[in-house]
Amino acid sequence: MTLAKVKSVFSRKDREEETHRNTLILVKKTFQDLASLKKFIISLIIMLIPLLVTIAFPSTIEYESISPQHGAAAISIAIVFILFFWTLGISFICIIGTSGASLISEEVHSGTMLILVSKPIMRVKIFIGKYIGLFLYGATLSFVAIFSIGWIAVLRYSANITHFFGIIPFLFVTYLYSLVLLLIFCSITLALSSIVNRPRNAGLIVIFLVIFSFLGMMILKMFLAASYETYYLYIIDLGYHLGNIYVGFLDFFNAIPPVAEWQTWFAQFTGVYDIASPTDPDQDINPGGMKRNDYVYSWVSLLVWIGIAVFLLIYGLISLKKREISV
Repeated sequence: MTLAKVKSVFSRKDREEETHRNTLILVKKTFQDLASLKKFIISLIIMLIPLLVTIAFPSTIEYESISPQHGAAAISIAIVFILFFWTLGISFICIIGTSGASLISEEVHSGTMLILVSKPIMRVKIFIGKYIGLFLYGATLSFVAIFSIGWIAVLRYSANITHFFGIIPFLFVTYLYSLVLLLIFCSITLALSSIVNRPRNAGLIVIFLVIFSFLGMMILKMFLAASYETYYLYIIDLGYHLGNIYVGFLDFFNAIPPVAEWQTWFAQFTGVYDIASPTDPDQDINPGGMKRNDYVYSWVSLLVWIGIAVFLLIYGLISLKKREISV
């Protein structure tokens, strides 16, 4: 190997190392910008509000008179829908959407993206660096919110540390679900941020999608009950798919007892369960639990939405690569 080739190899390695360093710096900066203490605390409070309202009402369960296992199950049942619908639903997704909407579009709009692309770092790595930064921020926020809710609920209802240890598997499964949410909505948010010129518009699209998914489709199902199954409207019902994924996680890991107390909420708001309570035809009693509406298997919902997330991630990368960046 000639001296010129040796120099070329080392020069290429130096450029690659510098690119990796710049990407890591971008990840760190993105995370730090998103996770400012003030913003983090405000986001956490927003995610906790419904729980604080709920625990203001006294519980009818005498936790000191039941086993630790039953006590932990009762606390999980009390908070499962709040976690799904608000903490990891409307509030969390809106926070991720509004936080990530400006990561690319604002820098392109203001011209600061020129500073990044002028450095030895490709646009693809700029996108990936910001994606990882947003994902890490969301993962940190959801972890703190989920386990804070678990701890607060235990303090309010029983003040028994054994109950908190008992709900950790349930909280962990819920956290795994939050990571799936992040994979989906970080991809949606950054894809929109790469396409839409103004960050406000990208954020509003995510908020509209969330409100329509969790509230709009629920209202439509009330008026289109007969057509919902006939015309396969559940295929486009994001609220149903997210509920289907979460319930699938809960069932797979046996994280919470399958009882009607919490399933009724999912039946009303997502359609995962049949709203009619099952009865034993011989004894005419409710055997406990509700019938799943298996329009789509949970793993199918999971794979489809991960596939959509990957598609949007690739589409966002391509859009950023083709986008004209100027002052």
